[in-house]
Amino acid sequence: MTERALRIEILGPAEVAGAADELADSIRRDVQIATKLKDLTMSTLPEATDRMTTETTPAMAGARDAMQEASRQMRELVAESGRPLHEHPRAPEVIEAVERAQQLGDAATVRANEDANRVSIFLDQASTIVLELKRNQDARAGIRRQFTTAARHTLASTVPDP
Repeated sequence: MTERALRIEILGPAEVAGAADELADSIRRDVQIATKLKDLTMSTLPEATDRMTTETTPAMAGARDAMQEASRQMRELVAESGRPLHEHPRAPEVIEAVERAQQLGDAATVRANEDANRVSIFLDQASTIVLELKRNQDARAGIRRQFTTAARHTLASTVPDP
């Protein structure tokens, strides 16, 4: 587009050349904005996705498994005991398993919230860039009309009457 704008500048009237330059600038801005979005995506998503896959998801699964095991132990304890739960000799061990499972669940929840915050920040930044791209494209529609009008006016003024 820049090459075409240069040709128009050399061969055409200033009004058409100016509109062609604006059109080329608008397309360049699109490329710059799209590159900014690509750079943001490449610098944010792989790390966030990797952390979710290798750390958060296994932490959540570990917490779930620990809670299921603690629940199983609690059910066994209740089933085998005819006395109050707090008097059973294995009660401290089972309560410790429940507390451990709760700690794992809390840690996994913290990780998941951190991941969600990172993704939310990324989405806010990406949305801002996409809006910038949309505004530039909307502005280009007006620039394109201006270029087309100037080119038509020039062509109409240079065509000899029959």
